[in-house]
Amino acid sequence: MQGFNHVAGGLAFTGIFASFADVNLFSKPEYLGACVFFSLLADVDHTRSPMGKLFYPVAKWLDRNHGHRTVTHCLPFYFALILVVGLAEQLVTGGRTITAIAALAYGSHLLFDMCTRQGVPLFLPFTRARCVLPGNPSLRLSNASPVAEIAVFFGFGLLLLTTYPLMQHGFLSTVNNTLADFTRVLDEHTHHRDILELETAEGAHGQVVAATETGAVLFDGKRFIRVDDMHNHPKKFKHTGKLRKNERLEFVEISSDSLRRILQRPVIAVKATASAPIRYRVAGQQYEQSSLALEFPTAFDFTEVKADNTASLSQLARLRASIQASAATQQKFVAEQQVKRLKLASLHKSYPSLSAYEQGKASDQIQQLTTELAAAKAPEVSPDVLLASSEITRIKKALGGQKHTFTGVATIWKP
Repeated sequence: MQGFNHVAGGLAFTGIFASFADVNLFSKPEYLGACVFFSLLADVDHTRSPMGKLFYPVAKWLDRNHGHRTVTHCLPFYFALILVVGLAEQLVTGGRTITAIAALAYGSHLLFDMCTRQGVPLFLPFTRARCVLPGNPSLRLSNASPVAEIAVFFGFGLLLLTTYPLMQHGFLSTVNNTLADFTRVLDEHTHHRDILELETAEGAHGQVVAATETGAVLFDGKRFIRVDDMHNHPKKFKHTGKLRKNERLEFVEISSDSLRRILQRPVIAVKATASAPIRYRVAGQQYEQSSLALEFPTAFDFTEVKADNTASLSQLARLRASIQASAATQQKFVAEQQVKRLKLASLHKSYPSLSAYEQGKASDQIQQLTTELAAAKAPEVSPDVLLASSEITRIKKALGGQKHTFTGVATIWKP
């Protein structure tokens, strides 16, 4: 078989069978390059083949010592080659895709050469017997027939054109898309890591965020849409190739406004605990609690439940009255002492100008005022009043800090 048929047949054979593993041969240049290279490599034992010219010293040695369609066309060489390619790929990229392409492309070369009249010695060196397919020589391809080679080439080309959608989307995905239902959508969403886009017969369209056997949740770019098999029927879906990735957002003691801003994003799920009760409605049912657990909240909002501070305010008023009464007592004492000091100063000032009788009387008053001032003792501040001050500070702080805060985690869809 000519080299161009090995390339065309290798592309068709490898592309079809790689699609069973959801590998699109035409998605990356390196996949195509590997397929072409390994579909021709077996002819490295022929000096006039493309591979023989590329590796001429090796081709000359093989042709001289073993001949064409011998060592490089047997199963031991095939398995050894795939083992080497597999080890090399593991060391370089850690993947297995190139190895699978190499196995299919090289295998296609051996298979197509079996379809020629000469066949290939698959079980060399155990036996030089040639393996052929089919057994009737007249049904096998002859290298001396250009018409047959051209017919085979066009056959491979037609096969490539008709099976390209299968290669592009993968065998299983093609079957699932043909028999589209929510079970197939779930299978695609589960077994692939990229974002899946779904369109229903009723016109709903969006990225599949979650799926079950009876429905799915779609994101249409602005909001989440729930579709189910009672009202919607999957029409078609496609893989975008964009890796599905969610953002995990943890928050600690954020304000109500901050939580509302988070909920404006495409939130898949949110769990939060509030510092005080909140009131909200879900599926027609109203809740008033300090915890929040939602999935796909759309147009969701909540109100803060104001705390009943009647008892605290009443206690605060009593404590303030106690402190004010103590302050009034202190002020009264200070005022009384000030009056006595002023009267004592007035007596001392007017004393020299008084008569003897009046001086005697003033002396008694001065002595009495001096004694009273010396013996005067300011009223002590009650321990209850001292405690009241700290208690007022605590209550005011508690009343002033009654703002709702939220702590929790949200999972956000990243389209």
